Amino acid sequence: MPNVRALRFNYVYWARHDYRHWYQFGWVPVTVYAMNLPGFLAGRSLLTPLTIYAGQTSDYKELALNIANFPKFLQLAFPTAVLDHYELLKRGLMVLTCLILLAGFWYLRRLDLTPQRFLVVATWSFWTCTMFLPSMHDRYSYFVMVMLALVALLDRRMIGVALVSIGISTVLYLRYLLNADAAIDLWPLAIIQIINYCGFTAGTFLHPQPEYLHSFR
Repeated sequence: MPNVRALRFNYVYWARHDYRHWYQFGWVPVTVYAMNLPGFLAGRSLLTPLTIYAGQTSDYKELALNIANFPKFLQLAFPTAVLDHYELLKRGLMVLTCLILLAGFWYLRRLDLTPQRFLVVATWSFWTCTMFLPSMHDRYSYFVMVMLALVALLDRRMIGVALVSIGISTVLYLRYLLNADAAIDLWPLAIIQIINYCGFTAGTFLHPQPEYLHSFR
């Protein structure tokens, strides 16, 4: 997943025809393989960073694990249908994620991509993946929470979004640590998180002002 996220992050520049930054793609394999060096030394295949997510979706056979996102909502709302059509839904969610990302990046072509907006769009792209890809779990969302906290420091309007998301993420991890699956219902949390994501998406792309982030200074 880190290599996929890095590619999305750099794709924003490519979509803007800013080819001065093409060389940043070269850092993707370098950082991915450098961080996985202990695993390679222990005998893991060099292809593992590229195949581990596909293996996870095949091993767990669940649309979502301990996470509040769109696949978890589907899993809880339509358990029988999800179980019967897992492979179809898995592929459909992957396609849906790609389409949402492509639509968002295409829309960016008409906007002034300032450093502040670049941070917001990067956060949105990471969150889109954890929101819609199958077989996600709570640890995939940790980096999104860090990014949301940074965005909230730049834009007062995003404080509520960040607080709600970080709060839900904390509850989910406590649910895992305390083995409180029965005590904490994921269905309402998934709905709240989906609404929260939609609000963040609207703030990212639909604000009429070209410079919509406001510093506290």
